[in-house]
Amino acid sequence: MNLPNPQNKKERLIDSAATLFHRNGLMATSLADIARHADIPIGNVYYYFKTKDDLAIAATQRRKEQFAASYILLSENIADPRARLVEAVNYYNTVCAEYARYGCPIGKIISDTDSEKDALAKLASSIFVDFVNWAKIQFEQLGHEEDAKKYAISVMAGIQGSIIMAKSMQNSQIIAVELERLITWLDGIPNKKIQLGKVGIRFGA
Repeated sequence: MNLPNPQNKKERLIDSAATLFHRNGLMATSLADIARHADIPIGNVYYYFKTKDDLAIAATQRRKEQFAASYILLSENIADPRARLVEAVNYYNTVCAEYARYGCPIGKIISDTDSEKDALAKLASSIFVDFVNWAKIQFEQLGHEEDAKKYAISVMAGIQGSIIMAKSMQNSQIIAVELERLITWLDGIPNKKIQLGKVGIRFGA
């Protein structure tokens, strides 16, 4: 006999919360909406989450962990820091239609909360900070220590700006064009740490 797994209900609630917060915003989404989307009785929700904010924190924490895991995978599986950056930017090509329709899920949480006082807003903001810190390391590995943070912020600002414009105009092509521009820019940044002897170039052979 297979007993129901309580964890499945909790995970379904988190999944549904992430989806509805992204589509409708934090303010416009109720616990009843989330319970209905997850196909779980509203009374069961309070067993796992006492408030909507608790559920929002769980959903945002999951996004933070997913992005963190992605950065680890990129660092473990792609040797070239430039290629890692390009792959990270390319991710947004896979979600540009969704983001043009609903906006960025992280940005939406931040806009719905008080960034100075709200723990949820601070958690959401930390996802952007995580990207900037990770991208900064990649630029440093390309030999751009002085400009690394500035470059990292520029990448995230370009992505987020294009998402806002795409949503306001309901045109995902705006995101695609900006991503193409960012990738072209990344391709043109020199790797200052490459030395001739390390790339197999021999003169006078």
